[in-house]
Amino acid sequence: MNATIQFGDIGSSLGTRDLGAQVRTSIIEKINSNEKVFLDFKGVEVVTNSFADECFRKLRETVDSDVFRKKITFLNTNDFVQRVIISAL
Repeated sequence: MNATIQFGDIGSSLGTRDLGAQVRTSIIEKINSNEKVFLDFKGVEVVTNSFADECFRKLRETVDSDVFRKKITFLNTNDFVQRVIISAL
């Protein structure tokens, strides 16, 4: 079974550490109960460094590298969002 998190439903601008921590918890829950987790950024224009650090860097530290690579897929990231996520990882 696969799961998708629609980041656009959260907001077009993702900016706070608190929000990043909440989303990270949700991603971990979905990783534990699904084969793949799709992180869909359709409708998201901006992700701040703070959000990306709290959500994605800490996720990468928490989850085994193989699990991260095999289970998580990023979708519909614009160039800006993609650069912020890559720098956080």
